[in-house]
Amino acid sequence: MAMTSCPAHFLEDCGATGPVEANPDIAGIGTIISFLLTACLAIIASVIIIYLDHYQKIVNIFRHYVTKNPDVYAEDTNYIRGYKLQRHLFWADVVRKILNALNDSQLFTGTAVQIVSLIQHCTISIYHYQIVTELAYLSTVTHLLALVALRDDFVQDRLSNVPRVAVMILNLALLGYTSFYGYSYELSSLERKSSANLACYYAGHKPAYGPAFWFKWILLLAAGLAGHFSIFFSMYVTRHKTEDRSWIQLWGARFRNYVVTPVYTIYGLVNASIVLSRSQALGSPLVEIEGSEKEWGFGQLLAMLLLGLTLLPGWETYREEADIAELLAI
Repeated sequence: MAMTSCPAHFLEDCGATGPVEANPDIAGIGTIISFLLTACLAIIASVIIIYLDHYQKIVNIFRHYVTKNPDVYAEDTNYIRGYKLQRHLFWADVVRKILNALNDSQLFTGTAVQIVSLIQHCTISIYHYQIVTELAYLSTVTHLLALVALRDDFVQDRLSNVPRVAVMILNLALLGYTSFYGYSYELSSLERKSSANLACYYAGHKPAYGPAFWFKWILLLAAGLAGHFSIFFSMYVTRHKTEDRSWIQLWGARFRNYVVTPVYTIYGLVNASIVLSRSQALGSPLVEIEGSEKEWGFGQLLAMLLLGLTLLPGWETYREEADIAELLAI
């Protein structure tokens, strides 16, 4: 079915404010919470990784300017593997595995929720489509955080990461399409109260595209593309590790790491929290919902359990090193 040709009966209630049928696959409580938690865990993990990766520099700055300690701290990398359990580099490895798993989980859930919205483009309501937009945005937040925090890992393993990069690009492309419609209704006079189907858009019932819409959509999409593709460029074009980059690349990376990524992340969490708090699952929706999106059915529990699986790689890394340390202590 073409995107512009939906059956006539889907266009009968354009502009309606009547009830909307519940859609827990998209707006269920487990689905929404898993996306929010994944983004929050990705933020925590990326901050920990960046801190531990710069631990030596941070300690020396603290010694020089605060404690006035003339001794220079240097990490001893010539240690027996099992004793890494006591080293900050070991904990960085553990959190890296967790962040990479969080990123992998969002590769497919973020893409899947957008594909579902495309499949249901004639039946999905504007209310649910805006939820899809925010969930998709949160998935790209997780991708960007993983790329920034694990940059050298992605550059080093660029060939094995080709499937990840391909799905990230697909997810970004889908977000560009999804957010165009989602933001156009969010910033229009139609408001979120409209319970009409998105099919009405294809029939010509379009919101007005004001300056606020174009500014928001272009700026956010440009920020997401710039953040992602700057890492992809490093992976497949320059192939430089952090210490081998030119001053232009270093300053560009700092702008990406300390300006673009934090702003993109903070905006995503704040805007998603506002929109998702108006869902039935987390708050009071602005439309009447027929059915429940708060029930913990199989799909909602599965979404949360799959989130728990992202912690397993970190646990396995921890236990592997702990077991080696115990053997060496015997």
